[in-house]
Amino acid sequence: MPDGVIVTPAPGALPADRAFSDEFLELRRLALEWIGPYYDGVHLSRAGDWLLAVEPEAPEPLVLAALMHDMERSIRGGPILDKGRQAWDDVDYNRAHCDRSAAVVAGWLVGKGASARFVEGVLPIREHEFGGSPEGDLMQAADSISFLEVNGQLVAGWVLDGSCSLEKGREKLRWMCERVRLDHARATARDRLEAVLAELDQRLAEAAS
Repeated sequence: MPDGVIVTPAPGALPADRAFSDEFLELRRLALEWIGPYYDGVHLSRAGDWLLAVEPEAPEPLVLAALMHDMERSIRGGPILDKGRQAWDDVDYNRAHCDRSAAVVAGWLVGKGASARFVEGVLPIREHEFGGSPEGDLMQAADSISFLEVNGQLVAGWVLDGSCSLEKGREKLRWMCERVRLDHARATARDRLEAVLAELDQRLAEAAS
């Protein structure tokens, strides 16, 4: 394993040497049920895994935030990015997406009877695209590494269905890596970028054969 690369976490595993509250464990169970049918649910679940791999002592609400950070997209009426024409780092789109997801997830938690520390503690979802605070930077790193780990097929699909060009698809993957602000997560993001770029080329070659 290259120097500085974080060990890949087992899917769905929590750190064995850390105690978690009963409220967290129940909300996590419900969150995993909620994200299950979502088209990119594996990415969300892995973001939760990677958040704890990057920072094993991350606050419980932040773990839930990582698990649900894109769920505004499961509700109609949200912002839409033109993948072929708009920049991946389009500020207006990404801020609208982050803010709406934070509101949707906080509202979901209220509906589940979550305590205030969880409802308020998921608000760093607002920073999961660009980072900013320590919590936001951690969210961004987990989101980025998870996306690079699992979404080669998704990006290949965008290219194959004409949603974006091959170069634009590669730009998406490079952006997900290059935006990472946490120093100790960058080597892992670079390692995942190299692998997913190769996966993208392989999937497109197989589709063309």
